[in-house]
Formats: sequence, C-alpha cells, structure tokens
Amino acid sequence: MIEARPWLDRIQPYRPGRHATSADGSMASNESPLGASPAVAEAVAAAAVEAHLYPDSLALALREELACLHDVHPDQILLGNGSDELIFLLAWAYLAQGGHAVCADPAYRMDEISSQVVDAQLTKVPLRDWTHDLDTMAAIPADIAYVVNPHNPTGTVVGRGALERFVATARARLVVVDEAYIDFTDAPDATTALPLARRGQAVVLRTFSKVHGLAGLRVGYLIGNQEIVATLRKIRAPFSVSALAQAAALAAVRDLDHTDAVRRHTRDHLAALTDLISKAGYRVVPSQANFVLVQTPDEQRLIDRLAAHGITVRPGSSLGVPGTVRMSVPTAKGLDLVARALASG
Repeated sequence: MIEARPWLDRIQPYRPGRHATSADGSMASNESPLGASPAVAEAVAAAAVEAHLYPDSLALALREELACLHDVHPDQILLGNGSDELIFLLAWAYLAQGGHAVCADPAYRMDEISSQVVDAQLTKVPLRDWTHDLDTMAAIPADIAYVVNPHNPTGTVVGRGALERFVATARARLVVVDEAYIDFTDAPDATTALPLARRGQAVVLRTFSKVHGLAGLRVGYLIGNQEIVATLRKIRAPFSVSALAQAAALAAVRDLDHTDAVRRHTRDHLAALTDLISKAGYRVVPSQANFVLVQTPDEQRLIDRLAAHGITVRPGSSLGVPGTVRMSVPTAKGLDLVARALASG
C-alpha cells in the first residue's frame, strides 16, 4: 500500500467554524451578516443558463473590472478558487523543495498548511502587543514573508508606512500581504499595500468571501508582478473559478452601495459588540476586522455560555491563541443574542 510523504504527518487538518442552528447565532466563520448583493442572485441565475459551457479560464471580464478598480494592468491579476488556492500556488511555485517562509505566530492556517504541504521551513514570529513584529520578521532570510493585514485571528493592523519599510528592509525575497479584511479597517486606502503591488514590490491577496459575502462561491484574487502572475498561471487548475462564481463576483464588485452598507454595518456592530463584551468583564483585542478576539481565563466556559443561547464561536486554542475566543460581528438579532448570553451570568 502506498504511503503519503512523511512530512505530511505533521499537518494538523484545518477545522472550519461551526454554524449555529440560526444564521443570527453563527459567529464562528467571519461571514457577512448582510449576505451578498441582491444583484448576485440575478447574475448567477443568468450565468446558470450556460452551465454546460466551460468558464473563461482567466476570468477576463472580472480581471478587467478589478484592474480598473485597483489601477493595475489586467495581467497583474490572477483569480483563484478563493484566496486559499492562490496561497497554495505561491507555496508550490516558491517554497517547494527546500523553501523557507516567515509569518506571524499565530499564523493564518492556510499559510502554515501550504508551507507544510511542500515541506518548506516555516519560521513563526510571535506577535508583539497582538501585532506583527515586522522588525524581527524583516531580519529573517526567507523566500516568502506573509503579512496578514488585518491579522487573523487578532484583527490588528500595520500601517502602509510600516509595510513599505518592511518591504524595503526585509530579507525575504517576496512579501505577500493578505488583505482579506482590509475593507473593514478605519481607512482602507491608507492601509492597503496595493501601491507596492502596483510597482511589483509585493503581492496582495484579496477575497470576495468577506465584505462581498461570497464565501460559498469561492473567489479570490492576487495582484502583483506580471512575471509572478504568469508563473502561477502555469500551475493553476485551468477552470478553478466557475462561471457562476465569476458572474457573482462581477455583480458584487459593481454594487458599491451594498459594499458600503456592509462596511457601515460591520463598523457600527463591531463597536457595539466590543462594548457588550467589555462591560461583561472580558478584555477585547482592538480590532479592525469583522470579528473580535476575546481574552478569557476559561475559554470553554465562555464558549458554553454563548452556546446555551444558540451562538457558535471559534475557540482560540484552534487558532493558535489559547485563552481566547474569536467572535464574528453579527446581525442586529445576533447582537441581542450576545447581550442575553453575557447577561445570563
């Protein structure tokens, strides 16, 4: 019987968050509480008529829309089956057979798992005050440096100036900035590393799963140097982004009003959620994402307390931060559930 490559034994499988019995109580996976734009369902229905046809392999229409939005050339963009596929492509292309990656500790799990899959060395640098320790990371020679900004699972950010200094001084040969949660920051335009990606100095990852509410359709994209994009195209599955997903993403990115509404809801309810948790006696890491990381002396007790009111959350121990619980920003009804759970003692 064939055996798997021995280094795969050290991989701890990814464990997704659990859904609650109601959507309002589901706070484990950082999904959009307002869902997708109404235009998405129409676009998907229209695209389904041609479901017998293969999709555009390189998603030209969507890349052109994104190129206009981000002021880059379409050939600087690569679409993927969620940004997770793109993370694996980067690992296969630049970390396989002896590569070295550096990231924060705790790491985003896909950065960690993809490095382990290709048997690369992974150096994890502990956070400093819940934020990336970029000075220490910059001193480590590596092929790829991953910066998740805002960071998951803490929700903290580093500013563009700090990222520019990091890119200028880092000994890593490629800096990858994962901006899955960038739309929820106080000032996305002042935080994003897109100017670095435009100049080919870094790679930026984005997703349609968060602010656009398309987690179930799996669409992400990468912006970077055209040579890097061309390399990743060679090893990417040719039809990894379905026609329905492409149509949905195009409709979502064009509905600016819905995007703004999700962002406003998230910022308002983030503040309300933080206030509720703080008044209940817990410490909350200041977040710039659509979730909060709650510090607790008894992780399981808080999880059980919330579960008794129909709320699912993510245990910090499963994310590399024991003694914490990560909670997604909920709907208005979900916020009421949290209030009742925390008042129950």
